Amino acid sequence: MVQWSKLVIASALLSGALAGCSSNDDAIKIAPVPLIQSQVEITVNWDSSIGGSDEYFTRLKPTVGYDKVFAADRDGNMEAFDAKSGKQLWQIELNASDTFFASKESAQLSGGLAHGYNKVAVGAESGILYVLAQETGELLWQKQVGGEILAAPLFANNMIVVSTGNGKVLAFDIDNGEQQWSYQHDVPALTLRGTSSAVENQGAVFFGLPRGKVAGVLIDGGRAIWEQSIVTSAGANELANIIDVDATPVILGSTLYAIAYNGNLAALELRSGKVLWKRAYSSLQSLVIDGFNLYVTSSEGHVYAIDRRSGLEKWAQLGLENRQLTAPALIDGHIAVIDFEGYLHLLSRDDGSFVGQKQLDSDGYFAQPLVDDTTLYLLSKDGLLSAVSVK
Repeated sequence: MVQWSKLVIASALLSGALAGCSSNDDAIKIAPVPLIQSQVEITVNWDSSIGGSDEYFTRLKPTVGYDKVFAADRDGNMEAFDAKSGKQLWQIELNASDTFFASKESAQLSGGLAHGYNKVAVGAESGILYVLAQETGELLWQKQVGGEILAAPLFANNMIVVSTGNGKVLAFDIDNGEQQWSYQHDVPALTLRGTSSAVENQGAVFFGLPRGKVAGVLIDGGRAIWEQSIVTSAGANELANIIDVDATPVILGSTLYAIAYNGNLAALELRSGKVLWKRAYSSLQSLVIDGFNLYVTSSEGHVYAIDRRSGLEKWAQLGLENRQLTAPALIDGHIAVIDFEGYLHLLSRDDGSFVGQKQLDSDGYFAQPLVDDTTLYLLSKDGLLSAVSVK
């Protein structure tokens, strides 16, 4: 599989080499940091260092629940903080095995954190699913699932649902970790390094797949409901034929929205999977919905507002091109994205204009900003967890 950060670097190097043979027009151009007049005040309420990802691409974003923020680093350090004050409440070191040498072995956490039923769960590249008590951090159980867990688990119907890199979606009993069902799908030879998290709605779970598909299965028993393509391979080479749906779908009412890399943004009828509309946008980042708008950060670093009813574009912000933006988040009526140099950019949701900016950690960010009420929680590549407010 292709690790996304390596894919970006390889593409940049290739473009640079081609530029040396022809012209500088072929080189990847990274937009400079926009010079703006800020209309809002961005304040860091508290921050804490928990350890970084060592430049590995990861979706290891925090989760907020029970008045706590739960965060972890790749090696297995997991901590809980009071959401308002940032006071550390507990800390635990997760290991990749129970052997004598386990304390020296990285847990390779990568799948992102989730909470529910007074528990916190996180997955790992090593294939281990860890489930902890949210109050104390006690490790309740861990399970080897037989494949890399590269997306956040889902708590639903007294089960924990995880997607694995080897083509399975699995459900486990929330109390003892016993497997309840398994859904198998095909994985092409070349994919991006990542998988879609599942979302729950009306007794079913829905998730993106490689090969440009979205699928739904019943929570009870794991029986398939439908599987729908939102894009098909039509590229001139293998890289152009990577059409993974790595972004977690979003659901509003009776409609599911999903986006593929090298592919389309599509609206699907939730019950049948029927395509209602689709438009040519490419991303591996999750979408957000606000009113009638869908907000998207594209693979090129563009931010779009799309009318969710028709798929028509309302506005585009092109001023952050190739700055490797995170998925968008909504905070205090603004759209928040962070770039590879650690700049938090706030955009107007009405027209996409810049309304605020602040550099938080120059090492940059992979994980989508997390919003809880009026606070934005951010985890940088080197493990700086920050609570940020906007006025």
